[in-house]
Amino acid sequence: MKRGESAGLGSGDWRAMLAAYPVRNVAVEVREKSENTVTVVVKTQKPNYMVPPISWFVPYNPEREIDLDAIGTRLWRWCDGQRTVEDVIDLFKDTYDLSFHEARAAVVDYLRKLIQRGILAVMMAPDSQENQAETNAK
Repeated sequence: MKRGESAGLGSGDWRAMLAAYPVRNVAVEVREKSENTVTVVVKTQKPNYMVPPISWFVPYNPEREIDLDAIGTRLWRWCDGQRTVEDVIDLFKDTYDLSFHEARAAVVDYLRKLIQRGILAVMMAPDSQENQAETNAK
């Protein structure tokens, strides 16, 4: 493995990830708690196993609330579909006086969590999709 590459994630993957656009899920509801914090409400789908008699004992909530702290709220607001992941990392780096690599580790990890929770999605840049297809074809 070459220096700078991690297992299963080559340098082409990093470039594609940095060129991607994080976008907010339009189906979520955002509740402003204060100037620096928001609560994001995500609708949940009722699991298939939630049938009687299980549903009599296990509560089901049709929505999940996720409270974002000041840093999370700032990242949420930067993910407007106009900025790339790299742009968000640069803003984070400049705001918190970090190196690019420190900021990248923090931002990518946080964005991954927001994506897993259904708050954000990632839109790949058109040219990075073509480059990825060429890389995979080789």
